[in-house]
Amino acid sequence: MKNILLTTLLMPLAALSIQAATLTYPDVEQAREQAKQAGKPAVIIWYGSDWQQGIDAFVKDWQAVGTRHGNTCVFGTFDEKLGQERDRNKVLPIEHFNLPAVVLLAPDGSYMTELSGERLGNAADAMKKLTPLAAKATEFAALVEKARSSKGREAVAAAAQALAMLPMVDAMKQKELKKIINSQDPNDESGYRAQFCMDHLDMYREIQGILKGGKEGKLSGKERDFDAAEAYVRKVLNSRQLNGKDRRQQWLAGLSYVQRERILSTTTPQNRDVTPLLNTFREIVKLDPDSQLAIGAAKFLHYWDPNTFNTVKNGYYTRGHQTLGFEKDWHVDVTSSYKGPGTYTFSLVPVEKGNMSSRNFRVAVNGKVVGKADLPEDKNTKTVELNVPTLPEGATLEVWLTAQCHDGWMEASGFIRMEKK
Repeated sequence: MKNILLTTLLMPLAALSIQAATLTYPDVEQAREQAKQAGKPAVIIWYGSDWQQGIDAFVKDWQAVGTRHGNTCVFGTFDEKLGQERDRNKVLPIEHFNLPAVVLLAPDGSYMTELSGERLGNAADAMKKLTPLAAKATEFAALVEKARSSKGREAVAAAAQALAMLPMVDAMKQKELKKIINSQDPNDESGYRAQFCMDHLDMYREIQGILKGGKEGKLSGKERDFDAAEAYVRKVLNSRQLNGKDRRQQWLAGLSYVQRERILSTTTPQNRDVTPLLNTFREIVKLDPDSQLAIGAAKFLHYWDPNTFNTVKNGYYTRGHQTLGFEKDWHVDVTSSYKGPGTYTFSLVPVEKGNMSSRNFRVAVNGKVVGKADLPEDKNTKTVELNVPTLPEGATLEVWLTAQCHDGWMEASGFIRMEKK
């Protein structure tokens, strides 16, 4: 009886799965072969069958698009729900976690671009985005073949021309063409290696190798070859081949890394000039203020600029406020600890073994200094006494100090204690 009931309950689910809409296009391998024979690009629809939301409308729209563009493209499908692991690995040199996706292949089967997630949109919009690149698919395939069959500069030039046809995010995924450039031009005399073959981590490995004196280098600290590393990055930045805001931002970030390491390793807070570093950060932000690299550069710009200050609310500071290796002014809001005019003790109290130095304590009301500790400014002062006047209604009371972190980011936290005598 239990078995009969269970079967009855499962039948509607099975029926739903069987009736779920699926695309009628050939599978990936068949689509590749048809595209090759016809000399046309292939558009592969990578989707998730019946567990994908709105699957019926999705299938209907893509069948209609395939009908309209069938003369110029071969359409294929990869059903993630029905596909096997070996098939997925053969499909493309990319991995998808956000289905559905649409992939464009050249007539020879070479990967060109893909749209997924927010970039995908509806079927008509996606095809509108793919059409200009699909029109260049035959030319792209010819350049790929030329890169494969040539040597030296000719191979490098063909590979680079093919990569330049693609969006940079897709060019960076072209393992075969990148391998040709790396092998045929290892010293990057063309400039194409830096442009297309070195992603973010590769770039830093290259810079680190130069800093340390080569792959087997053992240099450390101020002994590292900062001049050679900076010269290398600037050569890349001056190359005519380094196109695109995102690539320039990445290499400028590499330059800022060399500049920061030089400053921290070879100077003291009293004798350092951070102007070149600040200019690099500003250039990153100017290229594209909304990019992730620019957002990060803006934070570093605030961190390193001696004319900015840290704002600390409610007296408690965390590792996010720290200045490792140099001093910075802090403006700490202590309004909640105010108990009328009088003399107060202000103390910097590190927690979690935070090693902080501090000096130059001042009291400010509404952003104006009204009192200062009578102590030598170069002394590492943890506790001072300051007179606090009567505050106007709604006023903000702050203690200002010059502080520096000495033990890294993870443990330097604490608070400013304000107690009335």
